[in-house]
Amino acid sequence: MDPKAYIEFLKRMLEIYSPSGREDELASFLMNKLESFGFERVRTDRAGNIYGEVGNGSPTVLLCGHMDTVPGRIPVKIEGDRLWGRGAVDAKSSLAAMISAATSLELEKGKGSIIAAGVVEEERTSRGIRQLLRERFNVNCAIFGEPSGVKNITFAYRGKLGFKITLRTPSGHVGAQHLIVNPIEEAFKLWSNLKASCKSRTSPHGVFYSMTPCLVDIRSRRVSGVTPEACTLEVDMRLPPTIKSREGLRLVEEVVDKYQDETQGVSVTLRAMDRVDPFVASRETVLMGALKEAVLEVTGGPVRFLRKTGTGDMNIFGVKTGVPVATYGPGDSRLSHTSKEYIELAEYLTSIEVYRRTLGKLLSSDSKI
Repeated sequence: MDPKAYIEFLKRMLEIYSPSGREDELASFLMNKLESFGFERVRTDRAGNIYGEVGNGSPTVLLCGHMDTVPGRIPVKIEGDRLWGRGAVDAKSSLAAMISAATSLELEKGKGSIIAAGVVEEERTSRGIRQLLRERFNVNCAIFGEPSGVKNITFAYRGKLGFKITLRTPSGHVGAQHLIVNPIEEAFKLWSNLKASCKSRTSPHGVFYSMTPCLVDIRSRRVSGVTPEACTLEVDMRLPPTIKSREGLRLVEEVVDKYQDETQGVSVTLRAMDRVDPFVASRETVLMGALKEAVLEVTGGPVRFLRKTGTGDMNIFGVKTGVPVATYGPGDSRLSHTSKEYIELAEYLTSIEVYRRTLGKLLSSDSKI
């Protein structure tokens, strides 16, 4: 494909709205494209992920990007050198670039293969990557497509702990609120305790090494004229590499238990919703070396290795498999999940060449992945 075709491919992907849980239309489009691009064994799985393979033999490289986005439509348009649309940065441009790179690569028969995967629900439940792991692909290394910027390689992500805390109290007449414990007010006390506990563990080395809780939802249950009988807090807590999700949950339990010991008339339940361990990939692998060389050749460098304060599918895959992994892709991650999401077209096209050269190095006759 020429540059215009690469751009049109991405533009069409952006025009298909695919928030988490609604990836079917994009999946169908991509499966048709993979077949027309010459991929073999194009298929889907029970979660709705899509796969296509090129080449044969060993070694095998997995290219994994996610098809879903956060909710919220952004008009798709090209203005100057920018392509706007939901997913332009996070992370349809990476998935489009990986597919395009694999398509343009001429693989010597029996000298290696590429599996391209588009997974679902990365932004919500990670259901896609968990199902991919159940498919038991035998791969030698994996590249995950997320915005790092074309001169940067992401090698580390924090972990994530999602949980709900529900506080319940006997309800009563609102006119007698001075006699009744209000679970909403108590919820804020507990939230303050949790924030203080995390702050006490703040690392002098910055946010990547610290626990950071974020209150993402608060709901109460009541009827007219009656004080609330329950309040639920939903929290997204990010974890540093020194604290795995099990340990993070234990620290939250300690705060909840202490609050209950000191408070009368309130029952509290804690329920973990999502757990992803932090992950730090080795920078001393053939994969990292090939990716760094490709970035230097195409962009001139310098190359930076990034620690991201978010969490990605690389965490789950890397912890589970132990194979060499890296995350790379075009785009400014500060635009992710915003209403001003766009990709610089030159950066997108540059990333295709970086992926292509990386794959060429990994699948060359002298590669030892």
